[in-house]
Amino acid sequence: MRKPVLFRPRACVALLFVALGIDVTPFTGSSRLVSIAFEQLYPLAAGEGVFAYARVSPNGQWLAYTSEVLDPGTTRVTQTVTVVDATNRRVVFREPGMDAYWSNDGTRLIFLSFEGGRRTVAIRHQNNGRIVHGVAPVSLGDYFSWSVYEGRDRILTIANNFYSLSNDRAVLPSSTVVSCPGVGTGARPLISKDGNRVTTFVWGRVFVRNVSNCDDMLDTGLQGAKADFSFDGRYIAFHVPKSSLLGSEIVIVDTRDRTMRTLSGLAGSSLFPSWTEDGRLCFRYDGADFRGFLIARDVLTIPPRPLPRPATTSDESPKWQEVFPGAPANHRTNVVMIWSDWSAHVPMALADLQRLARYVESKHLDVGVITTVPPGVRYEDRQQILQAHKITLDELPLEFETLPRVGALNQIPTELLFRDGQLVARQLGPMSFDELKMWVAPSASLASRRAR
Repeated sequence: MRKPVLFRPRACVALLFVALGIDVTPFTGSSRLVSIAFEQLYPLAAGEGVFAYARVSPNGQWLAYTSEVLDPGTTRVTQTVTVVDATNRRVVFREPGMDAYWSNDGTRLIFLSFEGGRRTVAIRHQNNGRIVHGVAPVSLGDYFSWSVYEGRDRILTIANNFYSLSNDRAVLPSSTVVSCPGVGTGARPLISKDGNRVTTFVWGRVFVRNVSNCDDMLDTGLQGAKADFSFDGRYIAFHVPKSSLLGSEIVIVDTRDRTMRTLSGLAGSSLFPSWTEDGRLCFRYDGADFRGFLIARDVLTIPPRPLPRPATTSDESPKWQEVFPGAPANHRTNVVMIWSDWSAHVPMALADLQRLARYVESKHLDVGVITTVPPGVRYEDRQQILQAHKITLDELPLEFETLPRVGALNQIPTELLFRDGQLVARQLGPMSFDELKMWVAPSASLASRRAR
């Protein structure tokens, strides 16, 4: 059996400081002494990474994550869906793939499988290990989340498509999240357990909205990562940058009272939390003291405080010189990709961006194609990626203070589209060459640079 341990001393002492008001202003008007216990659920192996989110089963027994390991002697990273029994830390399942998400009752797991060199949507039955491939068309999207809507299993994808399941097969045609004025559908959503609400990104901020209408929309004002719903639908949890911008910490937003709690005090980075049915939070932790997965209980005893004021429209559209002071915008239209070495999507995204640069050059379009990397990325790590994939794109420096302005704190890569020195569009996540072409086309000048 797994032995519960208190993750100490630094974590719990720091969280006592939070409760005493050093980092949190109590919303209730009274200070309460809070001690949050952290249990080490599962350690990562040396040299093992994790791609994007991990998910704990509703009962807290099973942990599903995408393990990343660099192939020896190559620059290729393999991604493997891995399921661990947290009671004894034994791996019970592995299959090439990513984006695993549990059913509401924890009996099944949906993921994108790479088995046999093909991409298929797959479901694994936890009781007997049976796997069903070809659940739904891959074109509907990956990055799954699972809900039960009116008694039927409902799956949502990264592309805002959702479908019901019948005997582990998608019921087609699929449906899409309703587009709303001024907001659209949002990007990279996760669905609530009852299938009625989604968390999504609008201008880099976490929004909560309905699937089928535009009522009851909540702008958290926070630039965070993928936000997971609690089982009662009231709370969402996600990671945000620490105030120092050195690492990440978890916030819990009360969507009813519109307040937030911060799980502060851990020395390392806390990433991609998910809820158990009884209200515990499991998350990935990356620090000098421990690398792996932790689970925290009693997180709602942390005093809440008000959500920040959402940015105004003018805040959302910075000018070129505010993002890259002193650097001239040499073209009427400029595409900028913000990237970092930790994202598995980056090599392909950079290759597609470089393909776009060659395309606009061949068509004599007045379009600049540029990359930028936030501070803190080691030069050696950056150069390894660029050299391995023969990327020769121009690069501009970017300051940490600029990241919140462009909505790129936790979404890498992020693409920015500037037109006449003004930010006019932003895309979270990687874009293919064809998507980049379509994205740039409405803003691209057809005038030849040579003629100018």
